[in-house]
Amino acid sequence: MAAMDNSLNQKRQQEYTEYYAARMKKYENSPMYKNSYESEKALYELMRDAKSEAEYKEKFFGEKLHLKNAIALVKDRELARLKHLLDIKEVVRARGPQRILAEVDQIGDVASLTERCNEINQANSIEISVDELTDHFYSDFVWLENYEVWETAEIPSRWKGKVKNWLKEDLKETRKLWREVDVPAAKLYDPDWRLNYELLKEDRHRRKIPVPDEALKKRIEEHKKYIGEY
Repeated sequence: MAAMDNSLNQKRQQEYTEYYAARMKKYENSPMYKNSYESEKALYELMRDAKSEAEYKEKFFGEKLHLKNAIALVKDRELARLKHLLDIKEVVRARGPQRILAEVDQIGDVASLTERCNEINQANSIEISVDELTDHFYSDFVWLENYEVWETAEIPSRWKGKVKNWLKEDLKETRKLWREVDVPAAKLYDPDWRLNYELLKEDRHRRKIPVPDEALKKRIEEHKKYIGEY
């Protein structure tokens, strides 16, 4: 009976060794998964070299190799995300991986690791939503262009009064939409929110507005004048 148990344990250990060898090879020579490779390698070598089931279980749980393995994967993924986001200057989105990387090594179990990563990403998603409220400006930018076209168009005298009244009503409705819909919706995310025109100069917002700097500057001043700085 003891011999049979020993044989089964050896077979199980061999299967674990092959399993971790396959996991290790998945990350081998990958510049993005250096931490994961080292972690998987440690697990593979443990299963390969352990002299008994008791030995590998003691080291596996005693040194928390399963937790280290999870942390390694999180670190690799968040380092890759952080590099990409900083490369394209998405500084608000980059706060998520920055915070995870700052905390990940202090987390004591896998469940807490998953929970904390979710909490950080959820908080960051709110920050991203608030930051993207700045995109309201581009919708109004297009409206300002159209308003200028109609305001400066050469119109037969018999239509000038109607066009003037129409522009007046259109401006009234646009202001109402901004003040009664857009701004209150923004304040649901951030009670202190107001449109920060300086953010429009930052890369993540500036690249969405394909016009020269002077045109942007002009529309910002018009936005303040016609719609308001709420």
